[in-house]
Amino acid sequence: MILNFSRNYIIKDTLIISFFFLFLILGGCINPDKSFNYKNGDLLFSVGSGNSDFTSAIKESTSMKDEIPYSHVGIVSIEGDDIFIIEATTRGGVRKSTLKEFFAEAAEIDGKKLIAVGRLIPELQYSIPDAIENASAHLGKKYDYYYDEANDLFYCSELVRFSFKDSSGNYIIEPLKMSFKNKETGKPDPFWESHFKKLNVDIPEGMPGTNPADMAKLPVIDIVHTFFK
Repeated sequence: MILNFSRNYIIKDTLIISFFFLFLILGGCINPDKSFNYKNGDLLFSVGSGNSDFTSAIKESTSMKDEIPYSHVGIVSIEGDDIFIIEATTRGGVRKSTLKEFFAEAAEIDGKKLIAVGRLIPELQYSIPDAIENASAHLGKKYDYYYDEANDLFYCSELVRFSFKDSSGNYIIEPLKMSFKNKETGKPDPFWESHFKKLNVDIPEGMPGTNPADMAKLPVIDIVHTFFK
């Protein structure tokens, strides 16, 4: 009986240890967003998980073949032990999301999230505290479906651009000439033609603006981590 009693405990302990390691393994899969040491003001570039026409049009208009078609970007805001993302989305305008929510909405490849972490180059990181404050001041504002820098609405990369300023008050991220043409065909994307027609405005082709795919390649931003490699 003593032998059987000890054997039962050995089996029980083995099962507990096995479940413990299984929990750790699964925990790592469930929380991939915790596997990187974020810094305040980091920029998270992502590829949207939805197959909506809107997301597809953004990808097709802002990325060349073989490039990662980033369609969204948000700003990391660390508050105590919590990590939030200040972002402008079609679902809620300018909002503050949890890191878990941000990751849940990103696409995957081979089970890994299509998310990259961008960070301002060291000589510009002094601007981050003010940038977080600037971005937070726009919380609750509506999404900019017009892609117009002159209004008080914001799309994702526009929010980032208008949040970061240097010591002279100039925007760190310069605008580019926007294009709503399909990068593969060079022709106006049918989605954008329909989109702006419904808004009763001309397509702002060539007007100043930004997009996540080009922003991720700017010399003032270093990509310090990718979750898909």
